Amino acid sequence: MSNGLKMRTAFPLLLAVLFALRLLQIAAAQPFCRPDMCGNYPMYYFVKSVLSTLNMILLLVLLAIYVSAYRETKSEFLVGLIVFDLAMLLYAVSSNPFVHAYFGVQEIGLGPFVMLPDFFILVAVVVLLVQAFRYR
Repeated sequence: MSNGLKMRTAFPLLLAVLFALRLLQIAAAQPFCRPDMCGNYPMYYFVKSVLSTLNMILLLVLLAIYVSAYRETKSEFLVGLIVFDLAMLLYAVSSNPFVHAYFGVQEIGLGPFVMLPDFFILVAVVVLLVQAFRYR
């Protein structure tokens, strides 16, 4: 990987990590949800919101990598990856409890099962990022 590409990718990644840390700091400073909103599982919803926000940030970085690679190669396979990334990004946005709270939707107490899909998506996104960095 060239030094210019490393710098172009490292800077947005650093900004994403700083943004996620700031979100964590804001969320930890105030109670995340009322007991009637999250049932007996407010910690699981907090973890879900952190995972979902991290997924959104990583998917945006991955989208930037795919778009820049598409501009260079014009590969149809990359178009499919861009569409897949956009679908995953829409899932991450629509499943984020911060978005739900903004629109006034109340959560259901599902316990640890509420955060498992976001954890699995995080694993998949990290694998895609590693592959994108390795073969770029």
